[in-house]
Amino acid sequence: MRIGIVKDTETLRYAAEELAKYLKMMDREIDSTIEVSAKCGDGIVLGLLSDFGLPCDDVDDDMIDDVIDADIDSLSGYFAGSNERSVLMGIYNYFKSAGCYWVRPGEEGEYVPQKSMKKHAFRMRKKADYPFRGECIEGAVSFEHVRDTILWLPKVNMNLFMIEQIVPYNYMSRWYKHAVNTLLDDRDEPPYEKYCEYALEWEKLTKKCGLQLHVMGHGALNEPFGVRHMISGQHYDIPEETKKVFALVGGKRELFHSSPFFTQMCMSQDWIREHIVNWLADYLEEKPYIDFLHFWLADYNNNHCECEDCVMKTPSDWYVVMLNELDAVLTARGNNAKIVFIMYVDTLWPPIVERLNNPRRFILTTAATTRVAGDTYSERRSDEPLPAWTRNQYCSPKGGFAQVLSFTDAWKCTFDGPKFLFEYFLYTKHFEDPGYMEFSRDVARDMKNLYRTGFDGVMSDQTQRSYFPTGLPAAMVGEFEFDRTIETEPFIDAYMQASFGADWRAAKAYLDDVTNAFSPRALAQNTDVTAQDTGAVDVNSKKAGIIGNEAIGKRIATVPALVDAFVPTVEKNRNAADKCHRESWKILTYHGEYCKRLSAIYVSLSKNDIDGAKALFDGMIDYLSVIEPEIHPYFDLVLFAQRTRQIIEEK
Repeated sequence: MRIGIVKDTETLRYAAEELAKYLKMMDREIDSTIEVSAKCGDGIVLGLLSDFGLPCDDVDDDMIDDVIDADIDSLSGYFAGSNERSVLMGIYNYFKSAGCYWVRPGEEGEYVPQKSMKKHAFRMRKKADYPFRGECIEGAVSFEHVRDTILWLPKVNMNLFMIEQIVPYNYMSRWYKHAVNTLLDDRDEPPYEKYCEYALEWEKLTKKCGLQLHVMGHGALNEPFGVRHMISGQHYDIPEETKKVFALVGGKRELFHSSPFFTQMCMSQDWIREHIVNWLADYLEEKPYIDFLHFWLADYNNNHCECEDCVMKTPSDWYVVMLNELDAVLTARGNNAKIVFIMYVDTLWPPIVERLNNPRRFILTTAATTRVAGDTYSERRSDEPLPAWTRNQYCSPKGGFAQVLSFTDAWKCTFDGPKFLFEYFLYTKHFEDPGYMEFSRDVARDMKNLYRTGFDGVMSDQTQRSYFPTGLPAAMVGEFEFDRTIETEPFIDAYMQASFGADWRAAKAYLDDVTNAFSPRALAQNTDVTAQDTGAVDVNSKKAGIIGNEAIGKRIATVPALVDAFVPTVEKNRNAADKCHRESWKILTYHGEYCKRLSAIYVSLSKNDIDGAKALFDGMIDYLSVIEPEIHPYFDLVLFAQRTRQIIEEK
């Protein structure tokens, strides 16, 4: 059959190749040829809405908005989109309508049934309900982990990926140094130059898929002065001349807590701002394919400059000054990249005096770090007035997500344009629900209700290894943002069937039982993400609900019996004919022992046996170190160790 592409661009050709690839996998009698052609009729043609004279009135910004328009019958018709990634997503939706599914990244995560496609019909016209849907690099990840994630995102209707920092060394080095693993060391760690190559390959792959490419973040301040953040705890030899750009805090200009990532700049000095802005503009000129530059301040609190000039404005006022200066330079250079600025820590409070000169350049993101246990998305604002801001006396707001919305409302006097949430669903919260089932339903609920908040989507700051035991919650983030009318339970059933095959109902029931036994609501801690990462924020924290809670401990003590009772079903399916099903059951094999060991730790905590829990935790890390080669695409040992240790130590 003939596959035509209206223009021979990298993304349209890739979409055509994916169409040909999966048609052949489903129906071996189909052989395809790809040619540059705008003719409909015999075969399938790929192009933009405008190429086919299709309506575009629902497209406000074709770089941001995704509209899929497809009409295929008996291998004839068209795939069209508001942009080229929408064409690619339309093709994946066509295959999903025929029974395919991509349950997790990688070849072992694709379920492609054998069936004739010669008479299959597919009609779709859909604009994504939220224009920002995707992930940001996080955790401990390899080149391959991120590569497979980028390729997976459009398959579950996500449309963006963010590579934080110039080179995200800290995330990659945790993997290549084998942090936490007690059996492996860093002798095979690649040189820094290799990390640079990896980051560049990710950028190219993101653009090949047509995804929105988001970059930078917190590195926007330190990199322009040649101060490269590597990993926490590293020693930096900073020249005295360079220290002049650092914020004056406590009478000293130095790295805050010894980290470039944590260090603010002296923003009142014109030459410092000018240097940062021009460096960022030069960076965008070197990489004109970047769509969104995230220009953020440092990743800490109580560290803003106390010099006599800086104290004349709030951090948010100085922030807006710099944003306007960056916009002016980019405008003068003819660069159309969007600038993403962030409400985070001190910049939760809006500026008092300054206003954005060119709002159309900007996108607002809000770090949802103050969401705590039990928070759900709604339109509700906090009943309390916003707390007063005082320089370097920040205390994490206590009002949860309702107060996030109140802060967002306060920013409207400065900016009332597009905005998305910077969320942390799959950073560490998924570890609270080892079965993922309650957690997945919470994600679905939130994605369906997100519109109530006024936000235009979610960027999920998460490990790219969050598929243990399933990829259900990760897939839901994209699928339910694309279409918030999806019904939750039918979606779960279809996902489980694609993942596990004939015994999917047994797998679903088992994972529901595991979730219920672990009692995720009791394991949740009332601490925000900033506190988890740094321990620096005075939050309204509490002990993990498991500590000293013998009633919950008794429920968790039933987990080993649940696992043992399910072993025959797992063994029965370990050699399933389909590679996706086979891998899913293999994951459950390792996951069962994981649950048994984790339950022992929590039972000890329920009895206030902290020392016993620590000893079991150490043994569990040793066990996970042994099996990590088998489960590493699906499980982030570094973040698991971080979060579980915090629960045990009540931090």
